[in-house]
Amino acid sequence: MKIRQTYITSFITLVIAILWMLSGMLADDEFEVKTKTQLETISSVTVLNSTAAEKAKKIKVSGTTEADKLIKIRAEASGTVVSRPVQQGQFVKKDQLICQLYNASRSSYPKVKAPFDGYLETFSVKEGDYLNTGAVCATIIDPDPMRLIGEVSEKEINFVKVGAKAEAELISGKKVEGVVSFVSTSANKGTRTFRVEIDVKNSDRSIRDGVSAQIAIKGDTILAHKISPSILMLGEAGELGIRTVNEDDQVEFKKIDILEDSMEGIWITGLPKNTRIITVGQEYVFQGQTVNVKEISASPEA
Repeated sequence: MKIRQTYITSFITLVIAILWMLSGMLADDEFEVKTKTQLETISSVTVLNSTAAEKAKKIKVSGTTEADKLIKIRAEASGTVVSRPVQQGQFVKKDQLICQLYNASRSSYPKVKAPFDGYLETFSVKEGDYLNTGAVCATIIDPDPMRLIGEVSEKEINFVKVGAKAEAELISGKKVEGVVSFVSTSANKGTRTFRVEIDVKNSDRSIRDGVSAQIAIKGDTILAHKISPSILMLGEAGELGIRTVNEDDQVEFKKIDILEDSMEGIWITGLPKNTRIITVGQEYVFQGQTVNVKEISASPEA
């Protein structure tokens, strides 16, 4: 039986349609794979090959100055003040007479003497005043060395050691340097801070007692990277960090801590010694994404 031409044409058309649909499905699958691959590598970033440097942590606290020795001289016996042979502000030597008393009932002359070398800060009595035993005659101060007193948080106290160097700026603008002489082992129960004392030379008496100061203590060294603050970002949980790439050029988020902030940049910790830090394009990539990398190198300055 002879097949009509129209049937043959219809069959050929059907076969072509099926082949066209199949080829479209294959093309879609190929496009999907290609698009996925391109999506993973479509972004380009600039990466800094950063090598960490040993950086001393600076612990910054507010504090005050406090004289090494500042005491009130008290009378060991009662009597009337009959003489004050020194003047306020005068330098006195140890055992020098400060107040001469007279005790009529005993016909004696009790003496109040300087307990150490220092400056007579104030008199608490005038000639003719009667002093009971234990009453204050005068206040004496030894301002050299002067001490800087600060309260360091429990988070940073482990970085502070006796003998560490420190610097401070007094409220007057004067800058001084000293050495940590004491670190408390017991926290203030109210503030959870630890008392730290720093000795500062003050032979010229230029540092006064009770003055406010901003103190910076040089703590232990730690590995740190210097970066621009512009590349800092927040993680999903709100933690501070930066984006890096691993050896496979995949994006990672690293949590960091700020060690020191300066005009030249910030020093951060929490990263391996050698880290590939994204410096350009970090806002356009995501965790796990493979990226095209342009690498630069820099040596951090301590």
